[in-house]
Amino acid sequence: MVYEITIEEVGKYLAVFLTGTLGIWKSIPVGIALGLAPFYTATLTALGASFSSLIVFFSGEPFRQWLLKKIAGKSISKKREKFANWLEKYGVAGLGLIVTGLLGSLIALILGMILLNDRRRFIIFLLLGIVLWSFGITYLSDPIIEWFKQLI
Repeated sequence: MVYEITIEEVGKYLAVFLTGTLGIWKSIPVGIALGLAPFYTATLTALGASFSSLIVFFSGEPFRQWLLKKIAGKSISKKREKFANWLEKYGVAGLGLIVTGLLGSLIALILGMILLNDRRRFIIFLLLGIVLWSFGITYLSDPIIEWFKQLI
C-alpha cells in the first residue's frame, strides 16, 4: 500500500510542531482543531516543546547571566528562598515534571536555569515532563472533545 502525503498534511504537522515550540498548551488545541490523530498531535507537540527547550538550554551560561540581569536584582533572593522551600518538598524532578505541565515548558526551563545549580539533571526531568504532559493532555482531551461534538 502506497501512502501519499499531501502538502496540506505536511502543513498541519508543521503547524503543530511550530506551535509546540511555544508551549504544549498552545499546540494541542491546534492539533485537535486541524484534525490530527492524538498520537501525531502529542508527538509533534512534544518534539516542538523539546526542541525549543533544548535551544534555550544549550544557549548556556551567557543566556543565564542575561536572564539573571534582566529578572534578578534584589527580588531574586526573596524568590530563591520561597523556591528553596518548594524544592525541598518536590525536588528537581518535581520542577521538571509538575511545573512543565502547569506553567509550560519554557517558564519551567527559565525557572530552572535561574534558580537551580543541577541543570543537567533538571533538563532530563523537563524533557520527560514535556512528553508525559503532551501525551496525557492530548489523550485526555480527545474523548472529551468527541463527547462535546456528539452533544452538539
